[in-house]
Amino acid sequence: MVEEPKESFIKVLSNRGFLFLWFGQLNSQLADRIFVYVLMIIAYSLTHTNLGVAVPLLAFGIPSLLFGPLAGVYVDKWDRKAILTISSIVRGALILLVIPLVGQSLAFIFLISFLLYTATQFFAPAESASIPELVKKHDLIVANSLFMMTWMAASVIGFGLGAPLVNILGNRGTFVAAAVLYFIAALAVALVPLAPLKKKPEHRNRSIRSDLLFGLEFIRRSRIVKYSLLKLFVATAAIAVISLLSISYAQDVLGIGVQNFGYLIVAVGVGMFVGMGLLERLRKHVAKGTIVIMSFIVSGLALVFIGSVSDLKIALLLIFILGVGNIFITSSIQTILHQRIPRRIRGRVFGVQNMLINSAFVFPVIIAGFVADVYGVRVALDILGWIVILTGIAGIFLPKFRSV
Repeated sequence: MVEEPKESFIKVLSNRGFLFLWFGQLNSQLADRIFVYVLMIIAYSLTHTNLGVAVPLLAFGIPSLLFGPLAGVYVDKWDRKAILTISSIVRGALILLVIPLVGQSLAFIFLISFLLYTATQFFAPAESASIPELVKKHDLIVANSLFMMTWMAASVIGFGLGAPLVNILGNRGTFVAAAVLYFIAALAVALVPLAPLKKKPEHRNRSIRSDLLFGLEFIRRSRIVKYSLLKLFVATAAIAVISLLSISYAQDVLGIGVQNFGYLIVAVGVGMFVGMGLLERLRKHVAKGTIVIMSFIVSGLALVFIGSVSDLKIALLLIFILGVGNIFITSSIQTILHQRIPRRIRGRVFGVQNMLINSAFVFPVIIAGFVADVYGVRVALDILGWIVILTGIAGIFLPKFRSV
């Protein structure tokens, strides 16, 4: 008897270990977004410039570039449950410690944000590396769909909660709320039944540099892993750019007003939710690599058409397709990585992945913003669409990826 998608999701969520890890991720993501929301408000009140508002966002991205791969090495050396728990506690404690001082200078805002998101570099790869240890192989794609959906939803909801929380609790009260969410995350991940890694004798005394180079060499040698990480970077960059351009698109192309751009975000979310169920059915008949390639091409075409339409209903349909395509791409790629990477080096590979994902929210967004300002939002969407299409087409020429 073929298992229905609904039954698969229920089965995965009934796994206590996975449920605690997922709940920890949810609270950690919400805390991240609420924290940076308040910092953006404070940064603007101190500088009254858009550049000042960018400081917390830079502090969010820079630690991943500096420490992402290195943090992955320690994830493979240390107890992953301890990393998940301690990094959550540290982030909550950092917020509480700086509440009396955070409004004093922009430099201090950057420093605290930098320290907090440095701790996040340990949490993210430890979390990703733990999923295959908690669910069965055939449930990985469902588990990854839930994690990716939660990641996107928490990003939107976290920023959405920022405004009412600040209005009700004030800046300091909202900081406390973010800290509490981190502590809840720490409690949840502390209950996850993760077995400690058993290191082979020849690996125990290997230097940090050797471990880091070993992980990078594994990525270089494995074409499927290397190509999956590249595709994940492009997919994440596309979502980041779409989020950036959604306000201008709503105002300048659709003419529905800035205040209504949230409908576009909702359409993406609905597409991702529907895509979770469709993917569980589709993966029984189509190889994951083929799903990824097809989804890139379809999503790219949707982006190209989005830039040329001004009818709201058609735009919402195309954005819905983007949501479906995104969950198809990210969940399938994450599952491919989980199945292809040996347990003992997952932390290192997912440390690199975390660096790439956070980089996708920095450099492509800056470039897309510049193109949109100079040439218009339609041109920016058109260029993005062709990049996504070409990324999909490139996969056709890698038979091993196509059939994975």
